[in-house]
Amino acid sequence: MELFIQAVHKYNALEKIPTKTGSKHDLFHSERHLIDKIGTHPGVNITEFARSSGKTKGAISQVVKKLEAKGLVKRYKGSGNEKEVFLELTPDGMDIYQKHQHKNEETIGPLLEELRKYPDQTVGSLVSLFRWIVDHLDQSGNRMKARK
Repeated sequence: MELFIQAVHKYNALEKIPTKTGSKHDLFHSERHLIDKIGTHPGVNITEFARSSGKTKGAISQVVKKLEAKGLVKRYKGSGNEKEVFLELTPDGMDIYQKHQHKNEETIGPLLEELRKYPDQTVGSLVSLFRWIVDHLDQSGNRMKARK
């Protein structure tokens, strides 16, 4: 458990470090992550982004405002429903998305190489464990919120 908590703390510390993008803007993890989601899933609305990331629509909207101010994302309304807000990358946002996809491959490559050393059943067990941890943390958070 201590190793898991240590890994979580290290990951959280990495998220707080803005990274260079090759453009005039440094981006925080939450900003890069949203750019990745928009680039990977064009045409998805803010509600879906919030649901799939486990964040509130308000939290997503705050990140969108920062990205709009940097000229990386545009909002638009759907034709069928004026309340639905969709997001798209600007040309600068698309450039950052493509560069970040390449960087992700470099970063995730060593992890994939390490996982290939293990039998599929072992990797499957690890995935199951992480799914359980995510669910457990969600439930713990809900219980804590209910006790406020």
